Amino acid sequence: MNVNIRAARKEDLDAVVGIHMRAFRGFFLTTLGPRFLFELYRGFFSTPDGRLLVAEVDGKIGGFVAGTLAPRRFFRSLLAAHWWRFGTAALGAIIRRPHDVLPRVLSAIWYRGEAPSQLPGAALLSSIAVNPDISGVGIGRMLINAYCEEASKKGVAFVYLTTDRDRNDSTNRFYRLHDFEIESELRRRNGRVMIRYVRAL
Repeated sequence: MNVNIRAARKEDLDAVVGIHMRAFRGFFLTTLGPRFLFELYRGFFSTPDGRLLVAEVDGKIGGFVAGTLAPRRFFRSLLAAHWWRFGTAALGAIIRRPHDVLPRVLSAIWYRGEAPSQLPGAALLSSIAVNPDISGVGIGRMLINAYCEEASKKGVAFVYLTTDRDRNDSTNRFYRLHDFEIESELRRRNGRVMIRYVRAL
């Protein structure tokens, strides 16, 4: 298996969306559909503060990691520049499930990355996924390390992320195995509890 971690190209975006759809079945962002995800990952790919790296495995995209070196600025500018794209992309899901989807879409308007207050310069690792057909062979580790190395080269001292606390044992174990330490727990309005992890670079 030949694995090459590199910066994403525009032609990789459809493959990134496809991997997200397979890896995160049933998650809220996935229910918003591929058009919404395409706009989201295009933001990570195309804006100066965003980062989108892919794992090219034997010539095909087998995984990706997305994040931002300046979370507050990234999400604020992304929404300001492309709110209409996100709105139209999410419209179908809003019409199908308005009571579930609309409040969460509205709350996303105010999302700024939830950075730890004591680490204002930390980079956010927003999303990482590997094609389920080739998981378990170290591609996730390579993606995390590549992202952290790129952040470190830009002068960032910490990378953080959030993930579900409950019914998420394998994911939490994965992050702990790769030098992330629990910084705090965050409780959403819907009762969902998130763990915020931090990794020193």
